[in-house]
Amino acid sequence: MRSLKSADGERATPQAVVAALNLGDRITFDQLVAIVASAHGKPIIIKEIDSSAIPTVTGLWLEKDSASIILLPAGDSQLHREHAACHEFGHMLLNHDGCGSPEPFMPSMFKHVGSRMGIRRILARSLDWNETERDAERVAYLLVRALRPNEPEIHNDFERTFL
Repeated sequence: MRSLKSADGERATPQAVVAALNLGDRITFDQLVAIVASAHGKPIIIKEIDSSAIPTVTGLWLEKDSASIILLPAGDSQLHREHAACHEFGHMLLNHDGCGSPEPFMPSMFKHVGSRMGIRRILARSLDWNETERDAERVAYLLVRALRPNEPEIHNDFERTFL
């Protein structure tokens, strides 16, 4: 994926990367996946898996040379899974680095397949609320607004947790 930089060479903002997608008035989730995949430069595969496979993780992005895979807990609501996917799209669009070699960060069931299966980058939604996570979350909120344009705009971070 091309690095999204502003005219002055700084990292692109969440608003800028979403604006560059030209989403229009309303899109479906499937259309959004296709648009983000095009910007990302490779297919995006979304897989729902049993939450026991990735406990405490609400979304996990695995990048391979041929595709990016987003793992989402099947037991979460559709709204929550879509938001978690949009958060991972934020990491992709902002070209965030992953955790490095995936083995130390993956649940035990994945440790033996990381390198062998060609996983180059891994990034999970983090409980560490740092700038990277905040920016990915800002992208997620902007993308969800495109999916649900008639929802009232929420300015309070606490209230957003109920969307």
